[in-house]
Amino acid sequence: MRTGVRRVDTSKPAIHGGPKAKRTPCGSGRRFAGNEMLYLKKALDSNTLFYASGTFVKRACEMMKKYTGRRYAVACTSGSAAVHLGCIAAGIGPGDEVIMTPHTDYGSALGVIEEGAVPVFCDYDENLQPTVETVAARVTPRTKAVLVIHLAGYPAPAGEIAEWCSKRGIAVIEDCAQAWGTRLKGRRAGSFGLAACFSTNDFKHISTGDGGFVVLDDPDLYRRVSNYADKYYDRFFDRSLNQAHHGMNYRMSELQGAVACAQLERVNEITRRYHALGARLERRLKGLKGGRMMQALPGGYSTYWWTLVEVDPSVMNAGRDEIVSALQAEGINAVSFGRYDLIQNRLFQERVVRPWLADDRRFYPLVQPDGRSYTYSVDQTPVHRRILHNGIQIAMNRFYTETDIDEIAEAILKVFRAFC
Repeated sequence: MRTGVRRVDTSKPAIHGGPKAKRTPCGSGRRFAGNEMLYLKKALDSNTLFYASGTFVKRACEMMKKYTGRRYAVACTSGSAAVHLGCIAAGIGPGDEVIMTPHTDYGSALGVIEEGAVPVFCDYDENLQPTVETVAARVTPRTKAVLVIHLAGYPAPAGEIAEWCSKRGIAVIEDCAQAWGTRLKGRRAGSFGLAACFSTNDFKHISTGDGGFVVLDDPDLYRRVSNYADKYYDRFFDRSLNQAHHGMNYRMSELQGAVACAQLERVNEITRRYHALGARLERRLKGLKGGRMMQALPGGYSTYWWTLVEVDPSVMNAGRDEIVSALQAEGINAVSFGRYDLIQNRLFQERVVRPWLADDRRFYPLVQPDGRSYTYSVDQTPVHRRILHNGIQIAMNRFYTETDIDEIAEAILKVFRAFC
């Protein structure tokens, strides 16, 4: 009788009983492994956690100025607050329209709505970035600004869009929440627009739990934004505008500022690691049959907060969601693209902004007092609609090892080969 080890068909997908391609646990590590504890203790020992009396928030703003090359920086409570402050810098008000791409966190749109303005969604290219053409297709006489979102650590063509918009009196605000370390043709994301907005939420390259920054160059706009984030106390100026205008309490605390300083000391190291891992995955997936990994623009330097593989349905004999299930069975973190699609979200479909109001004001600003009524459909953004059907989002993590990346690539290649 013959005995021996039974051969395993390693090409067989795990979902059909084959072995998993992801054979080792993913690498892990400590996010807060720098000077965070030291600086937090110093902040507590200072006996004040108020940003104007302390040193850490001010230091973090100086670090942001150096990091981005912008003249001014304002710290705030979140990336959503940062985008709202970007809207304030751009002078957005009731009835204005602000163009943006539709796959993003609510925070990209909520500041627009808060000012009584209207988000207008433009399409993007096959790599999820807006273009001059997709923006131009949505411009109307009411367009006040374009919010350019550098999605997933990939650079958007913010310079080209800003140049086009400047000739038409349209402001450009950059949303750099997922774009720490991202560059295009040597320029850092956040250096192109009137203002640029950064997030230090826990789900970003660097974290203070929650927090954000706005950077800009104009001294008058800096005063406006700084005051708006501090209830318009005019605290760092001559006090002549003390509570003269409306503002919010978007102040960052010294505890957040302490952690921000420690994280900013390491931001380049952190984002270089994301770039190296993402570029390795991109090389491994070059020539993927039945799909493609999204690419950076020519001259782009991506920091791969996550990435996307788009399925080619003309080649694959399984639907996107079935392929996602097969990838998950291989042991990798993959989900169907579209979790952050705003167009089909309840707010933009039902248009009920303030449900506690009993009259038509609950629809404002998506229904305007002058009778304008905005409706939202993915048919207005055909590339976005296509990728909603065919896109697969692949998670990235700076604690991944090279082996992790190779096994993730192996899993993707294996599943796509099996379903071609």
